[in-house]
Amino acid sequence: MATNKNITTAELDFDAIKTNIKTFLKGQDAFKDYDFEGAGLSVLLDILAYNTHYNALYTNLAVNESFLDSASKRSSVVSRAKEIGYFPHPAIAAKAIVNIVVSSTTTTPATLILPAYSSFSATIDGKTYTFYNLEAIETTLGADNKYRFTNVAIREGIPLTYKYTVAAGTKYIIPNTDVDTSTLTVRVQDNSTSSVYNSYINKEDILILDSTSQVYFIKEIEGQLYELEFGNGTIGKALANGNVVNLSYMTTSKAAANGARLFTYTGSTLLGGVVAVTTTTPAYGGSEVETIESIRYNAPRAYSAQNRAVTVEDYKSIIFRLYPEAASVNAWGGEDNVPPVYGKVFLSIKPTTTATLTTVQKNFIINELLKSKNVVSITPEIVDPQYINLEVNTTVYYNPRLTAKTESELQSLVVQTIKDYNTENLESFSGVFRFSNLSSKIDSAETSIISNITTIKLHREVEVQYNTNANYTINLGNPIYDSLVAEESLTSTGFYIQGESDKIMYLEDYPLDAQYGQIKMYYYDGEIKTYYKTFGSLTDPAIDYSLGIITLKALEITGLDLTSSPIFELIIKPQSNDVVSIRNQLVTIPDNNINVNLIIDKLSLGDPAGGSSYIFTSSRN
Repeated sequence: MATNKNITTAELDFDAIKTNIKTFLKGQDAFKDYDFEGAGLSVLLDILAYNTHYNALYTNLAVNESFLDSASKRSSVVSRAKEIGYFPHPAIAAKAIVNIVVSSTTTTPATLILPAYSSFSATIDGKTYTFYNLEAIETTLGADNKYRFTNVAIREGIPLTYKYTVAAGTKYIIPNTDVDTSTLTVRVQDNSTSSVYNSYINKEDILILDSTSQVYFIKEIEGQLYELEFGNGTIGKALANGNVVNLSYMTTSKAAANGARLFTYTGSTLLGGVVAVTTTTPAYGGSEVETIESIRYNAPRAYSAQNRAVTVEDYKSIIFRLYPEAASVNAWGGEDNVPPVYGKVFLSIKPTTTATLTTVQKNFIINELLKSKNVVSITPEIVDPQYINLEVNTTVYYNPRLTAKTESELQSLVVQTIKDYNTENLESFSGVFRFSNLSSKIDSAETSIISNITTIKLHREVEVQYNTNANYTINLGNPIYDSLVAEESLTSTGFYIQGESDKIMYLEDYPLDAQYGQIKMYYYDGEIKTYYKTFGSLTDPAIDYSLGIITLKALEITGLDLTSSPIFELIIKPQSNDVVSIRNQLVTIPDNNINVNLIIDKLSLGDPAGGSSYIFTSSRN
């Protein structure tokens, strides 16, 4: 009998491995017709299978941990990222900007110093957080005998210090988690009795270093701790035995302190005076340690960017890496802008906690994060996101016999389904609203749902220039419904204009013949719609349906009809049920724009009169 000399070795399952070994032995003459299950050899087979199983799993895991895409342990992901020069961002402390006024002091010297690490407290949801200024600030006495410190940056956290005496084999590990490494200062003494402290700085670019450069390098190690490394005498100055390394840093509560806005000075007395603190910018930017998924995404892109900003993808990569509060980022060249602006790159950033960035945050990104990496001839400019808010109206037909849920519970389920779709697919610059996907998700939300008729509208907020004869251009980036019948595709919320303070004005379009492309302003005289003014003409249209551009010239708004809406908003019927975002646009579905109506489907109940009594719903807006 021919022997079987082949053993399948690709299996990871224990039973499959045992079966493969048994099959191999049955192919050998020595074990012909052998009862493997009833003999002691079965125990040996179990041992062989277990050993093979363990070795295979270990080998598989070890190989997986060797690649950035497949590694599951944080230490492995961090190590793979380090190989391509990527440093995962640490915990980041929330930062606020405040103004400080010191008055009623016991003495009035010409200058006053706010010491470094003066403390400020703020409370969020019943929990108190402490903020500190990291540097001493000096100011002069004002003519009103008050001292003013303006635009003082304060950071949340707990200041800590640690010392190492240099010796052979010493590892310089920061013994705390949740450290914001940007707050780290490193000073080195020649010995424990020396009064001279030499400051060392963190450097990534080794090409500019020599044997005297007082630098350190930092890396993340096991347990989300950080280890410092110093020079070797060729690249950076080497430490000598007996040197003392002094570390000062802050641990932080990370994102929990974001939003703090009411601060109280709790530091040492300042000339016995009264200290008043006002907030310029509430706390922002606090962030968790970079996640494994984020490292996996950002590391290759940071490597391709090589720490410089040339392409639009470079800009995105740098911001995602260095500004973790960015939930979504888009960038485009000035040549792709409308209108084109050459010599610029435009950036739009959606923060994680607010709708737009503050001026302070924009300046920080431009001047601190991008300036050293930017091409000299290109000027970056940050523009606010423009939100296209979708209004979703859905009529859901259902069979009550197929569900245990009440009507309100079923309605809540559909609302949550729409919210989930928004979270998973929209609220980012790359987000696309796909109508059929949402409709399908509504149908699949519960077995009792038979069908749905869903319509959408676009809501676009317009920033009003009050009491100014202003021109407004609104680019939706999506074509507008061109009905060619007496049916408006654009309406607006109410507003007041100069000289007509007793009339609430509205806007609507007329896509008909001689009035094609015009927008009319009107008010109600009782119940009679009265037209007041026309924007645009056939030769100079106020509304371009194909491009989705709306132009309102010489519109002077003095106020809004706050009883109906706190904002000035255009409501538009789109030509397509799919809605895309371009440049700085973000498509989203606000919770208050979701309307769900439930109708019992009598046909599904077998009602013979169900057809005649069927409630029809229009699929048109």
